[in-house]
Amino acid sequence: MLRRLFLTPLLILAWHAGATAASLVEQYAESAAKEANAAYQRTPPDDGVTRSARAYAAGGTLVHEYVLAIRSNVTERELQTWRASVRSEVIPQSCAFLKNDQFFNSRGFQVRYRYINRSGQVLDEFTVNKPACQGL
Repeated sequence: MLRRLFLTPLLILAWHAGATAASLVEQYAESAAKEANAAYQRTPPDDGVTRSARAYAAGGTLVHEYVLAIRSNVTERELQTWRASVRSEVIPQSCAFLKNDQFFNSRGFQVRYRYINRSGQVLDEFTVNKPACQGL
C-alpha cells in the first residue's frame, strides 16, 4: 500500500510529462528495485544458504538475484528437486502479491528470480508474468 501511495503521484507526473507506457513500466521496475534493495539491507536473508540478495531493474522487469552458498558436489538431481521446490513456493506467492498490481495486469511488468552460486553460475532463473500466474 505504501508503495502505491508513493508511486501513484510519480507515475501521474510522468504520464503528464509525456512518458510512454514502456517508460512508465521501467520507472515502476526501478522504483520497486530500490524498495527491494532497501528491504534486503534492513533484513538480509538469513536461511543459512543465501549469502547475498539484490534487486535491479531490467527494462520493465524487476530482477531479484540471490547468491547461494551450495556444496561444490551438488548433483543435477538435487538441483532439479531444489528448483521444483523453489518454484512451487515462489511463483504462487508472487502471483498472489502481484494480482492487484496495475502494472503487472495491464502494462507488462514482470518479476524475474535469479539464483546463482558464489562463482556466478546460474542455478535457476524464472520469470513471474501473467502467463505464469494463469490458473493459480
